[in-house]
Amino acid sequence: MKDVHAEGQSNLISEEQARRKRIERYKMCIVWFFLAATILPSVSSIILLGRIHTLEQTVKTMTGTEGSDLTTLISSGEALMSNPNVNMDALTGEITNDLMMPDGLEPENSDIPIGDKRVYLTFDDGPSIYTGQILDILEANDVKATFFVIAREDESYWPFYNRIVDEGHTLGMHSYTHDYKQVYASLENFEADVSRLSQFLYERTGEYPTIYRFPGGSSNSVADVPMEECIAYLNEQGIVYYDWNALNGDAVSNELSPDKLIDNIMNSVRQNRTSIVLMHDMQSRHSTVESLQGLIDVLKEEGYEILPIDENTPLIQHVPYDSGFQEATD
Repeated sequence: MKDVHAEGQSNLISEEQARRKRIERYKMCIVWFFLAATILPSVSSIILLGRIHTLEQTVKTMTGTEGSDLTTLISSGEALMSNPNVNMDALTGEITNDLMMPDGLEPENSDIPIGDKRVYLTFDDGPSIYTGQILDILEANDVKATFFVIAREDESYWPFYNRIVDEGHTLGMHSYTHDYKQVYASLENFEADVSRLSQFLYERTGEYPTIYRFPGGSSNSVADVPMEECIAYLNEQGIVYYDWNALNGDAVSNELSPDKLIDNIMNSVRQNRTSIVLMHDMQSRHSTVESLQGLIDVLKEEGYEILPIDENTPLIQHVPYDSGFQEATD
């Protein structure tokens, strides 16, 4: 009887131990379930916040910390696409001999001695996060260029204004904000914008720029004020403006390869004695930076002289400066 009783007691103990183990397992399951229910969402939230931050940084890179680059990109693209002197098919399609020449600036198409052919590389809309790279490439190739800049109120961009001047490039004006609706709302707006940018650049560099490029070009079709009035104002201020007779098309499409950008430029440059090349220095256009070394190589291989705009540069103007004189006397 004692053995039976002892065996019964042993079974009861085993069952109790098994029950306790089950309870412990249940407890652990509950604990792990609770941890998973509370920690996993937190981890997921942290990962999601990290991705959002990365996306925000990408957006800031694309549009600028103040969103100004998105405005600049859109306005530049729209202005060029509506400009009667821009051949969109030639820019975005297969290479053709159709040039993007303003009225009255027909290609010379003559046997010009290669040593007489000059090219002026110009960059609009900067400074940007890529301006340093552009300046480094120019310095490595001993090439001087022209930068038609806007105002960057973010102080991190200010050293680029000084680098442009200190490294022997030409600093030109391209409007304070590049917001066409503000710049071209009236003649008073245009005058105030030029004056504001001129003072801004003087405070950064100690120099008042004397050259200007109209946002969208002097032949743009987006201004609400007659361009002749704006031209007359620049004439009064002794400010010379320059358009272009060659461009790479970077502002009208982000799909153009560096090789296509170079081809677009050379398609026009090879036809002219003097070429002023329009490119853009924007946050969203690194392809322009990628094409710059190749462009310089081609120009040098073919014997072109690469110069910054100065007082000796021939005027390339879609709307001639003397139209401003006529406007002023009417």
